[in-house]
Amino acid sequence: MRRVDRPGDRPGTEQQIQAAVTSRRPPAWRSPRFGVGVVLVAASVALGSWALERAASGEEMWVARHDLAPGAVLTADDLRAVAVGWEGGAEVYLRAGDLPRDAVVTSFVGAGELVPAAALGVAADVDGRPVTVPVPAGVSLEPGVLVDLWAVPRLDDAPPSQLADGVLVLGIEEDSGMLRSGSGTVARVLVDVDAVAAVLAAQADGGSVTLVERPGS
Repeated sequence: MRRVDRPGDRPGTEQQIQAAVTSRRPPAWRSPRFGVGVVLVAASVALGSWALERAASGEEMWVARHDLAPGAVLTADDLRAVAVGWEGGAEVYLRAGDLPRDAVVTSFVGAGELVPAAALGVAADVDGRPVTVPVPAGVSLEPGVLVDLWAVPRLDDAPPSQLADGVLVLGIEEDSGMLRSGSGTVARVLVDVDAVAAVLAAQADGGSVTLVERPGS
């Protein structure tokens, strides 16, 4: 016999089938991916809170507002306090509030750097004298680098001679016209006491004193 389908026996439409399948899916909050995402977000928030709390609870240290050159008397105006969030920092760097009276900078400290406790002392600890020398054309210097000083005699047949090596550059200034700088700038350098006389003699002899960059300094 041939079966006759009645209206109530017809299979459901495509939309009805899709709705039935969807109704059987578990809620989104019960999905494993949802749970992993919640855990990751919670861990990220906890880590960020820990980092902020760690930084806020750090001990305050002094940071140089500008370049600190050897021989300069250190004052509170040269410094600003920042929180340092690691242990042992106070054993190496100067803590905010601890500023020795009449302290003199003995080692170069760049702007924005923490001030090492070992970079301070008294004037007698600075083994050198500031001397100004011209910067040759094409040479670009920054405070804190090391250079060599050479004397170029006035006579063409006399060879140049080295006056000092490993001299610290304290600062760069515009040339006032006294030293005939090829670059238009002069450098203040910290010359060892034993070499000061030779540098001054070379400048007074009619020749010139020039500086030579030290690669990697």
